[in-house]
Amino acid sequence: MSLILTGFLLVAFVSPSFAAVDAVQTYVESAWSNEIYYLASLSGKYGQDNGYDDVDISITAVDEYTLYVNGVEIGSDDDWRTVEKYPVSVGDKVINIAVKVVNHGKGEGNGLVVDIDTGSADQLGTSTRKRHSEQIAGEFKDVPIAWWTFDSKALENLGFGDNWYVFDETMFTKTSITKFMKRAMLGIMGDVEYNFSPGVEVITGYFHTTTSSYNVDVGYTEGGGIALRRIEGENIALYKDSEAPDNRLTDGDLAGAYEYISNPLGDTKYVDLGRIYRVNKMTLFTGKEASRFHLKSVRGYAVEISLDKFRWEEVGVIHGIGEPDKYGNVNEGGYDNYSVTFPPEWARYLRYNITEVRIDMPAIGQMMVFGEGYILEGKYESPWIDCGQPTAYKNFDKVEWEGIVPDGTEITIQTQTVSSEADTSEWSNPTKLQSFSFDSPEPATHFRYRVNLKTQVGTLTPTLKKLSVTYSIVDQPVTYADGYILEPVGRTVAMGEDSTFVYALSYNLAAGQNIKSLAISVPVRATLNYVYRPASGGNLAIDEDNTHSTIDTLYVTLKDALTAAGIDTLHISFNTMLYKSSHTFEAFLYNANMNDGAGGIRVWENKELGSNTVTVDKYLKKVLMDVKAVPKVLTPNGDNKNDFTVFEFTLAKVETNVMIKIFNTDGSLVTVVNEKLCIPGDYSAEKSAAGITEARTLPGYWDGKDEDGELVPPGIYIYQVIADTDEGGVVEGGTVVVAY
Repeated sequence: MSLILTGFLLVAFVSPSFAAVDAVQTYVESAWSNEIYYLASLSGKYGQDNGYDDVDISITAVDEYTLYVNGVEIGSDDDWRTVEKYPVSVGDKVINIAVKVVNHGKGEGNGLVVDIDTGSADQLGTSTRKRHSEQIAGEFKDVPIAWWTFDSKALENLGFGDNWYVFDETMFTKTSITKFMKRAMLGIMGDVEYNFSPGVEVITGYFHTTTSSYNVDVGYTEGGGIALRRIEGENIALYKDSEAPDNRLTDGDLAGAYEYISNPLGDTKYVDLGRIYRVNKMTLFTGKEASRFHLKSVRGYAVEISLDKFRWEEVGVIHGIGEPDKYGNVNEGGYDNYSVTFPPEWARYLRYNITEVRIDMPAIGQMMVFGEGYILEGKYESPWIDCGQPTAYKNFDKVEWEGIVPDGTEITIQTQTVSSEADTSEWSNPTKLQSFSFDSPEPATHFRYRVNLKTQVGTLTPTLKKLSVTYSIVDQPVTYADGYILEPVGRTVAMGEDSTFVYALSYNLAAGQNIKSLAISVPVRATLNYVYRPASGGNLAIDEDNTHSTIDTLYVTLKDALTAAGIDTLHISFNTMLYKSSHTFEAFLYNANMNDGAGGIRVWENKELGSNTVTVDKYLKKVLMDVKAVPKVLTPNGDNKNDFTVFEFTLAKVETNVMIKIFNTDGSLVTVVNEKLCIPGDYSAEKSAAGITEARTLPGYWDGKDEDGELVPPGIYIYQVIADTDEGGVVEGGTVVVAY
């Protein structure tokens, strides 16, 4: 409703006293920084047996990092294009590494690389895999790799404080801690002149779902911006439902293996990913002891995919797991883990089908699934923003944003404000509009915004590139204001019945402030009854020339501005009606200078005394009513008399698409006047004081032109108003005459 309201405010309140717009300032964000924390306990065969002494740690990250080893800060750098090497004396069997990375969101990538030279055959460093195996002295040995990530919000929840980097490997066995963390995933980073060890990957971390923002990334898109996170490198089968008992194939625990006790040849086990992903890889990990991986692994398996769990398609197969091929090459992971990679396919269900076995019965520790593209839905919540003036009360005016929104994707924005006198507002309704009036109560010291991103195309993501908010800290009408619906008692009415409402407005004026006019969002046109001031026991004088109603807003202008400093109350009485199940009455305040062009002060809701929302307790039977053409004869000759008509209608109960078609008497279509989503309400212009200006905004406005923009010949035309409902189209119509 507020989006329509903005256009009419300018019409209603323009006057010579509309003063300087210099008071309006703009807050802009076009780069979003992000702090990600990484933890890992790294050890290998030699470390487990003898401990590590001197190691070399090579590291870089986008955009800045600080490195800690076994609780001691080792170094930092702010240029991801360079790789720093730090010699470290460990003297322990485990190397506990902590890294803080600050990404400035400039589009340079999003990632961390750590490469550790232990002087032994151990391969340690960043990896998206929990573990991998190395062939040492002819045997495959387990090498645990575990990188966990979390953000600054999770850091608070974990209670780590300033010494968050002091930990030991037992921490990762505590679910009270790991529930705030997330496994590392593949990151993106440009080329650096350094030859990393095989198996070392660029990894990244994302906001966890227990914090306010999740499933988004702010660092990797070209030129920066907020986008949905990529799923590359993520095990999307983790914690999903699987066919094995207790979901032990997808629980993230390699120790809790699914052990076969009979011939597994041809056996299948599936995982339900919960929704459709674009998948391209399955990995199985062998369970049980590392010394028996070569006995407990399967020898070969096929991967099958399905959209519905009934029709399955084989997409890949692997043979001779752990055994060298004719060139002497061993498949990835050896006997420990083995993957089937296949061309990307859309699937919700995946299963393995064992095609080759060994003498021993296999034990499978985990079934992992990987894919490409983006998560389907994510959100980003900004921190509280004070525009550099933390104590100043602000009148926020307009939100505008820029971004890339491919077909099949969506960005919506919400706002929220905070005031020391009114606590914190609810989140506003999400809107797709790229320019809209600020939709949260004011005045407020801080605001924040939420960016909701969605895609129906897994290979595409929307990206927010820039967001700006205009505001003013001067010439505000009030220090504080709130309101609620005082009448009707119980805040319920019958749908479609003319009813009396009283909006109770409380406000606090500081010295020099004043209230000259106000606007209340209404469900349909309203009629003002009076503005009553309980303190004086009388009604205030109204400026009738500047008091009127449009289809969605009641505008009230006082003859004399309210100037007495202090707390006071007004009761605004008016009549209107509801055609939908509920309506929230929002109020906006203006001073004699029209708030210096910063838009109306959106009044807070007084939740202690009541609510702004009224609901209906009796419903109409019909959806489409009062359909007519006004005027019935139009003469579009440019003389400003009956140059257009409005096909008026009342829509009740449902928000739906309304189409208005015009036909010749022979039944041929002349034009489609409207084909848009309409909310329940009265779409008529006959009572409008704004005249032509408002009529042109109505869905039924017709200026006598056909679909090519040419004036139609004189004659009789048939019109149809069609409302789309679950039961089909509801059609009402009539005739209109064009004459010259």
